Amino acid sequence: MTQNKRMVFKPPSLLEFQQYFATEDDCSRFLYERRWKDGWNCPRCRNNKCYPIKDRALYECSACRYQVSVTAGTVLHKTRTSLRLWFLAIFLVTTDKRGISSVGLGRQLGISQKKAWYTLHKLRRAMGERDGHYRLDGLVELDASFFGSPKEGGCRGRCVSKQKVLVGLSRTPEGKPGRLRLKVLQRGDRVHLEQAVALMVAPGAHIKTNGLRGFLSLGAKGFAHERVVVKDAASLGDQGWRKVIVSNVKAVIGGTYHGLGQAGGKHLQAYLDEYGYRFSRRHRPDLIFTSCIMAVAACPIWTYRDIVGGRYVQTGSKLRGAEAS
Repeated sequence: MTQNKRMVFKPPSLLEFQQYFATEDDCSRFLYERRWKDGWNCPRCRNNKCYPIKDRALYECSACRYQVSVTAGTVLHKTRTSLRLWFLAIFLVTTDKRGISSVGLGRQLGISQKKAWYTLHKLRRAMGERDGHYRLDGLVELDASFFGSPKEGGCRGRCVSKQKVLVGLSRTPEGKPGRLRLKVLQRGDRVHLEQAVALMVAPGAHIKTNGLRGFLSLGAKGFAHERVVVKDAASLGDQGWRKVIVSNVKAVIGGTYHGLGQAGGKHLQAYLDEYGYRFSRRHRPDLIFTSCIMAVAACPIWTYRDIVGGRYVQTGSKLRGAEAS
């Protein structure tokens, strides 16, 4: 008898994961296969043949003799943390839809909170880089929302620290939510809004927005723009998805990350990238870990100084979003 059951993808259990990546060599081999999936390619001369140096965990190019590790030139460049810990951190981050705080990750990995915070920001950078290469296409719903909280020691109401965020949600042919993109806007004017939309949405896409005046010029920018003015909650219809997603993001920020110190402050974009990355891959939990490993392998070097003293900029974006503190 044929069973009409919807296939449900399940990630491996923690025990199964630890058995599969039992040694450092297992992790190194897995990362090597994802970084050079088409075979070895020398970062210096592009030669396609190398010799492994097993006692030093390096690969030497047969042409120019350049030696490189599996993490060299990636977001894990010069890491002193074992790949087993990195892989376990990636597994925990990608399999929990609510996210995991640096305190919680530090407890599970047996490392300090500061090191866990640094680890999470490296992974968020890789996620943001990977999603930055994709643009929303087809039917895309756009909205703008404010993320903020009362200032420390201040009053309620106007005494708040707010950041404007552009929310982009693509729809599947069946009308279900597809990919999600969230981008912090440096300023909320029309110029910055149009630039953000151009980097987030593919040309020719059908864009559906609310009555915000900043979206009025999208029709002249090569998009099929449909403006839907919502008068009350009863007329939201299927547009309510955007409101639900924004509410969920704020709930995660307020719950898992305890508000991030006034809505994330200068690191808000990194946390939004992490949420959007998981949401866009929520139907394939069996592949999200591998996808994140590939994102880590493809992400350029991102150091501690870049996080605490530089600025966080999404891939392909000319807008400088939330600067790191």
